[in-house]
Amino acid sequence: MLPSEIQNGVLRLNSANHGCIGEPEPVAGYSGTGSNVRTGMMAARLQLLMAMMRCPECNTPFEASAAACSHCGLLLLKLAPHRRAEDFATKKRRVADQLAPCKFCGSEIPLNAIRCRQCSEIVNDDFYRERAQRTRSRINHASWVAYIFGLLALLVFRPVGLVSIGAGLLLSILYYALPVEPPPSKRNPRKRLSLWKRIRQQTKLERVAVQIPHFPKRKLIFVGTPLIAAVIGYSANALLLQQPADDVLRENAAFKGMDVSAHYEYYMVPGVVVYDLRTIGVRQTPIDVHTAFLEFAKKLRDKRYKRVELSYRGTTKFSIDGASFHKIGDEYAKQNFNYALYTVPRLFHREGPSPAAVTQATSDRDALLQFHRQWYGDDQLTRTVANGM
Repeated sequence: MLPSEIQNGVLRLNSANHGCIGEPEPVAGYSGTGSNVRTGMMAARLQLLMAMMRCPECNTPFEASAAACSHCGLLLLKLAPHRRAEDFATKKRRVADQLAPCKFCGSEIPLNAIRCRQCSEIVNDDFYRERAQRTRSRINHASWVAYIFGLLALLVFRPVGLVSIGAGLLLSILYYALPVEPPPSKRNPRKRLSLWKRIRQQTKLERVAVQIPHFPKRKLIFVGTPLIAAVIGYSANALLLQQPADDVLRENAAFKGMDVSAHYEYYMVPGVVVYDLRTIGVRQTPIDVHTAFLEFAKKLRDKRYKRVELSYRGTTKFSIDGASFHKIGDEYAKQNFNYALYTVPRLFHREGPSPAAVTQATSDRDALLQFHRQWYGDDQLTRTVANGM
């Protein structure tokens, strides 16, 4: 038990024996003798232990006001709590109070200023570059999202898909239009870079991660912009399909004045080929139009496609499966003209709400004539060509 004395029915601690600082304080609420006295003594002991601390070296208790441990002599330092927010606020105020002369006009501006308030010149080029990089990254991400959404929307509703793809390409063009370096001015005529270096700065490729819906841990990684993907897709259409069609039209003088656009479906679906008849000259006959298509099938007979569509000025008229298209090219290369002229029209399927392309009861010549009339004969400019067979 702790040494104590009871005076006038109140329990008091002996400050001289227990090292308490100041006058001894009574423990309120405990008076009398017996169990109340014992309870008061336990409360006093608990209060004393709470006021004591332990040395981190030897684990010996010491008083809160002690400067060193009485057992091992370890110096005990008292550090007042300090908030980091106060440090940051003070540092920020100090930086804001610091002034420096503008390197263009000489006026006093804050040390962390981005643009001078007097001459409006950019004094912090690094901040401009970082801001331009952040803006370009956001635009590039938005362009990829619009481009991918447009590709998916083409399968459901074509106008929405085309508008979304167009928006993605416009955002991609805006991405390249935003300058990376601060623009030159009269007071700051920056060093002019060569055209090649400027192109390299503006067309720097970056990685874009697009989140996949319903897969939070999966992302699509793209390098560059949708404009690069569009250029690659257009190049594939031009080299693989349009170039053979142009070669066919150049090789025969009878095809002069005829214009054909050959491309993949939506210019991006490699399994479907669209043979779009754009223009027919006055001198062209249905035999010329038919022969040009057979020559095109002959050039592509070594390749495999899922479907081939015949269109006139962007409107799909007929379709045929890839195996039949491959056979057309092989039979024409073998000079099987009976198959190429009279069997081919019966292989195509009419697209749209119109009736069937060719009925089995019609003759071979009538089937060929009906095929060309339904392909491009509805137009006033080509109706005479279709009827002149």
